[in-house]
Amino acid sequence: TNNPKMAPSSLDSTKLAAVAAATCAGIATGCLTFVSAVDVRSFLTHVKNEKTDLIKNHFPVWWPYGRDLMIPVLASGVITNLLAFRLTKHSNFAYTAALIGCIGPYTGIVLGEDIEALRKSDAAEVGETTRRFCKLHHLRLVFATAGFGLSLFALAEM
Repeated sequence: TNNPKMAPSSLDSTKLAAVAAATCAGIATGCLTFVSAVDVRSFLTHVKNEKTDLIKNHFPVWWPYGRDLMIPVLASGVITNLLAFRLTKHSNFAYTAALIGCIGPYTGIVLGEDIEALRKSDAAEVGETTRRFCKLHHLRLVFATAGFGLSLFALAEM
């Protein structure tokens, strides 16, 4: 092709790192979008319909699987964005790494008490704790989405 951006040799390690960074940020955003759009809505519907036993029985199973998925997803997002920043010097990749890197500590510090309560709760507190957990979850999606947008913007400028 006559377009140098389309030449096979144009995908060097720097561009590959930037693509990997944006991809990993997108995967994290996709995972958290699913939680917001499906899981949170399902949990809140169960609370609204006074089916808190479903949450009480499901959350202790659901949470460990979600955690076990998100740890490597978030770690990959942070590592690939730091690598892309190192290679490209584009600050958006550093911002993305920071935003994605905040999700794990936010989960542990802000949501940790609710997570433990939902894993071990009795029916009386499930509704209130579920509503609080669901409300506070969405900030994680905001962090991921902002990071994904920043990484896409940096990738588009390459």
